[in-house]
Amino acid sequence: MSDKHKEQQLFQTMKHKHLGLGNESTTKEEWMIHVKRDTYYSLLAHSMSVEYLTLSRDNTSKRITEMELINKMCDDLCKKPRNGLQSDSRPIKIQRT
Repeated sequence: MSDKHKEQQLFQTMKHKHLGLGNESTTKEEWMIHVKRDTYYSLLAHSMSVEYLTLSRDNTSKRITEMELINKMCDDLCKKPRNGLQSDSRPIKIQRT
């Protein structure tokens, strides 16, 4: 196989493995929402991270912190541009190395 074909195959494998990578038509806003949602999910998945956040935010329980993170995750999905103005929705250029 040629190097170009191997690179293309590796890129496709990584794209299937990491869904947040997006594609040629992914906008900057969509990509940022994926990154935020993945970060919140990662924090929720690790009990010690939730405990650290609970202590740093001076919350009374881990459950409250978990609910706040879940609400932030959901807010990103429902977010609409303010005042009818569109944000920067240019496609992200994906560079293959």
